[in-house]
Amino acid sequence: MQRLEKVYRNERKALLAFIRSRIANVEEAEDLLQDVFFQAIRSASVTDPIENVVGWLYTIARNKIIDRYRRKRNTVSLQQEREEVTLEELLADSGIDIEKDLIRTAVMDALIEALDELPPEQRDTFIQQAIEGRTFREISEQSGVPLSTLIARKRYAVQFLRTRLHELKEIVDELA
Repeated sequence: MQRLEKVYRNERKALLAFIRSRIANVEEAEDLLQDVFFQAIRSASVTDPIENVVGWLYTIARNKIIDRYRRKRNTVSLQQEREEVTLEELLADSGIDIEKDLIRTAVMDALIEALDELPPEQRDTFIQQAIEGRTFREISEQSGVPLSTLIARKRYAVQFLRTRLHELKEIVDELA
């Protein structure tokens, strides 16, 4: 528990910046950060000792961000089914700045969907290395997977994500 408190003091700002890079609303980002540490405290006493607490916290944060986007997407879909709301009303109620927030949300949704389509090994390797900032050596030592395999998994993941994001860019360019 003391180790988690120390990590909280040292990593709070960086973790909040990580969350804020994906969630524009400051209050939502801070709430999500609290949820991350609450889940960490709740899970820390139940699980085996965690070697990389910082990486574990980033994994919790990433999962909570993904869950938030999924809930938000489902909530909007359910709201549209129950009410006849025009797009303009929906955007006005949400406070979305079309130039920035809509594109950012679309990119994040596309990235989350693309990540979900990756084989689990590629997805996990990409998230641990590219998002959580872990080195291939750290991942290899923890998982027992050879470095060359991890590098190949990330390369395949990047190729797939590039293709998917390029398709999104073409759609955005057509709309502009």
